[in-house]
Amino acid sequence: MEKINCPLFEKKTVLKNYINVKDYSNTQEEFTIVSCETTNFLFTNPRPKEKDISKYYDFEDYISHSNKKNDFISKLYQVVRSFSIKRKYKLISKLIGDKKILDVGSGTGEFLSYMRRKGYDTYGVEIAKKARELSIKNHGLFVKDSLSSLDETNFDIITMWHVLEHVYDLDGYMKRIKSLLNDKGVLIVAVPNHKCFDQKFYGKYWAGWDVPLHLWHFDKESMLKLSKKYGFKISSIHPLYFDSFYLSLLSSKYKHNSSKLVQSFLIGLYSNLIAKFKTGEYSSLIYVLKKSI
Repeated sequence: MEKINCPLFEKKTVLKNYINVKDYSNTQEEFTIVSCETTNFLFTNPRPKEKDISKYYDFEDYISHSNKKNDFISKLYQVVRSFSIKRKYKLISKLIGDKKILDVGSGTGEFLSYMRRKGYDTYGVEIAKKARELSIKNHGLFVKDSLSSLDETNFDIITMWHVLEHVYDLDGYMKRIKSLLNDKGVLIVAVPNHKCFDQKFYGKYWAGWDVPLHLWHFDKESMLKLSKKYGFKISSIHPLYFDSFYLSLLSSKYKHNSSKLVQSFLIGLYSNLIAKFKTGEYSSLIYVLKKSI
């Protein structure tokens, strides 16, 4: 395990324990999420060393890497993903006309495969060997195992769908991403939002914490500070509506050892409604970033 300082503040600062959360999906180990007194940024601390993190991903239920379809939650994930891919395409097609796209954390390749069918020049990065091999085998995609092994540059679009919260070297990653994006390009980042209602309802059981796989726990304030630090501005913010239902379903499973379908649906629905009409704090948010001029 290793302790770190807040990545949004250059100097050492005071860190306060925010919440203790278990790795409910796999090892049942408990981890602490801390809050930086200077920036209010939440992050998992201490965290496993990068060389040790793979064991926490090593379980059958990690759907985005296995593409499993043999239980209710997995089947629901597949349906939601199919809908979400089409919505992501509509968002991107309205933002920029150019079509050279890099998907960081491309998983099993469904999103990039869809974008290629829509005429995009597609590239992917996926560190998980099994998922990367599935994307190449099933879709014939061009996918590398890391950003450092990617020779292509000058991308019009770079997407990171629920990836940034997993990245160890946040500083190095953001600098590398910026160097790969052309000056008129867009960076699209989707991350969970711990200010949402379903987090307040489920507390330590909220599936969006997902420790220790999630190293960073974002909200609008921390994403704004991160963007400014690396020379980006937030152009727009968009909700991921279905995440509240999916996270509520998983959270209910963690809390009750079974998925309470009706309750999960109602909590997910209420979370979206209160976000839409009052707070704007959806369970997950898509940030569209552009380079600052």
